[in-house]
Amino acid sequence: MTRSRYSFIALAVVIFCSLSSASHADDEYVMKAMSLTARDFDRALPDQPIDAWLRSHIPGRYAVVWGEHITDCGEGTGTAVDKERDIPLCLEVELKEGPEIKGCLNLFVGTEKRGFLKNGHGLYFGYLEHDGKKYNFKRLGDVLKVK
Repeated sequence: MTRSRYSFIALAVVIFCSLSSASHADDEYVMKAMSLTARDFDRALPDQPIDAWLRSHIPGRYAVVWGEHITDCGEGTGTAVDKERDIPLCLEVELKEGPEIKGCLNLFVGTEKRGFLKNGHGLYFGYLEHDGKKYNFKRLGDVLKVK
């Protein structure tokens, strides 16, 4: 092999390993978030797994689709200012009717600097467009107001 091929292979391995590591951390956060209960996100709710609680309280015509990655809760600006901030971390849950997204729940689970938090989870923001009305959720229990 030529020297440039060795360099290319070494670079590819480094990139793959760094992507794999970031993906693993992301997967771990997603799994931890999905293992929480409704009460972990809103103290007024039952100690029921979050996925089961959502599926039993979101109107049946909507699919509850869990995101595969942790997001910045919509707070990232892509500027240098972000490096100074402790950006929140959320797991995004889409509420779909067929292929169309009708709502979204961003479940707060931690911050970039502090990582996954043991306590203090909550609904960062959420909404659902249902039967011509838009419901905005400030806490997870607001899902119960959808009629």
